[in-house]
Amino acid sequence: MVPVVPEWTREHAGELRAALGSRPGARDGAFGYCELAGFFFALACAPELVRPSEWIPLVLGEDPAAHGSREQAQRLLDLAMRLHNHVNAQVLERAPSLPVGIEARPEPMDNFASDAPLSQWARGFSEGHAWLEKVWDASLEDQPEEDAEALDEALGGIAMMLGFFASREFAENCIAEIAEPRPLEQMAPQILEAIPDAMRELAEIGRELYEIDLARRTPARSAKVGRNAPCPCGSGRKYKHCCGASRAS
Repeated sequence: MVPVVPEWTREHAGELRAALGSRPGARDGAFGYCELAGFFFALACAPELVRPSEWIPLVLGEDPAAHGSREQAQRLLDLAMRLHNHVNAQVLERAPSLPVGIEARPEPMDNFASDAPLSQWARGFSEGHAWLEKVWDASLEDQPEEDAEALDEALGGIAMMLGFFASREFAENCIAEIAEPRPLEQMAPQILEAIPDAMRELAEIGRELYEIDLARRTPARSAKVGRNAPCPCGSGRKYKHCCGASRAS
């Protein structure tokens, strides 16, 4: 059974964008809608479960009063969780995509502009991926040496592609490190076209490593888990929509 992807509409995106933009300090580097979506994608692909209690203070702040009334703070949290669950469910399906409102601009070089949705998404992804660096390192250390080296190389290339449009400076630094560097104007269209595949590849690698680690740590269970019971993996989802889905397929 395939897990259900929670609906995420353009109306949800607009409301979350407005709620995040109205916060004190929102123009001083705080997460906006596009950055938050990129950050959530990095979290969803991680080889270890990242609980809301870990990311909420980082992206929404410690003080609910900073978001206006109690009702406004709760609505902001509800919308953020809905986006998080939408992104996470797509990764579980191995079919991630950019959420509505984060469409790439047709001219590749225009996506380096600071107000470009893809550039903002890339900045959020890069911040999330960097935040989880130790998690990825620990997961790779548990793999056979040859596999770990290949995965590390693949992850480096994927992270470069997904963060490429974060800034022109970052992109130029990435190009300088490849074996056969080409002008940015030539590389940008190729990277833009490769982003969907890079997202799928990262989702596949992260979930595979997560499932390997889960199987290693989870003892054999003699009792049958009910389909509507919480999944024993700790995801917070029903068993039938999580680990039970892969067993049924």
